[in-house]
Amino acid sequence: RYVTFDDPVIRTQALSDPALFLADHPGPVILDEIQYVPHLLPHLKMLVDKNRNRRGQFILTGSQVFALMQGVSESLAGRVAIFELLPMTYRELPKEDRFDEDTAFSDMIRVYFPATAAQHVSPKIFYASYIQTYLERDLRSMQAIHDLHTFQNFVEVLATNVGQVLNLSRIGAACGVTHTTAKRWLSILEASRIVYLLRPYTRNLRKRVVKTPKLYFTDSGIVTHILRESNPRALRHGVMGGYLFENMVIMDLLKNNFAYGNPFQFYFYRDNNQVEVDLVLERSGKLTPIEIKLTRSPTTQMVSGIRSLSNLMRVGQAFLLTTRDQTLSLAEGTVSKHWYAFLREFEFT
Repeated sequence: RYVTFDDPVIRTQALSDPALFLADHPGPVILDEIQYVPHLLPHLKMLVDKNRNRRGQFILTGSQVFALMQGVSESLAGRVAIFELLPMTYRELPKEDRFDEDTAFSDMIRVYFPATAAQHVSPKIFYASYIQTYLERDLRSMQAIHDLHTFQNFVEVLATNVGQVLNLSRIGAACGVTHTTAKRWLSILEASRIVYLLRPYTRNLRKRVVKTPKLYFTDSGIVTHILRESNPRALRHGVMGGYLFENMVIMDLLKNNFAYGNPFQFYFYRDNNQVEVDLVLERSGKLTPIEIKLTRSPTTQMVSGIRSLSNLMRVGQAFLLTTRDQTLSLAEGTVSKHWYAFLREFEFT
């Protein structure tokens, strides 16, 4: 059975008499937008405690992460398994043959939500509504942002810094806010999964390394909307093309990692000599370095960062992801692959 608390009548019933509502809707049942009825959670706790042997009777879903997690942590700690649903992965898109650069950037604009990917809703309309809803509903419900105009300008400046090492002081100054305010706003965006901060790899290294994270947006479509660019070819050949391509590939790997229970830890490497590796996956002490380049002509120079990292510590198979169809061996232990072929073949289990 399925019940949504978007329905004001259902919501009123649940709030007025939670015990009676649950008696009328016994498990197994999906309770959607549960954050609207926090008073229901203590009653769910009592039901769960009375029926310890009947697991999975209630599936709670919600689209406002702050309100939802506050209620769950207060009432259902130790009694729930939490699953986080990020936007769709590239493999989940309706079509499968995606080896063209322009197609990739077209998809970057229109995905990664079901409404735009499968139901053909205009990305411009969807993302404008999505951002407005996020600002007006989620952030106001937290009472964390008082100047929405300045905050929106802050998000726009962040979008121009995708794929770059974060400089909050410079970003805050561009928006006219203090470093403290910029840091607080960034933590809100990170907690609500609008942005993702890729941390640097710093373990067991003799060199001095950058300790500031790199900035990405969880959904590439939001970035292109914020940048006000709807032409795939202009995106591809613009100054942000390489950064947006990197954002798309890393976030797709991240979403797949979420789906498999986070077997890998995600990092990047950069030392004070500007030697960098875009992505370093770690699992059980094993490192998988990955470079991401928007090019059809891979060269050994593009993996110089990987070579430098391998001189410092032991690494496993390394990859250069490009838009070239063929798989090439660039150096010992390093392979150049097409980015989508890599996404389809990489093993998370």
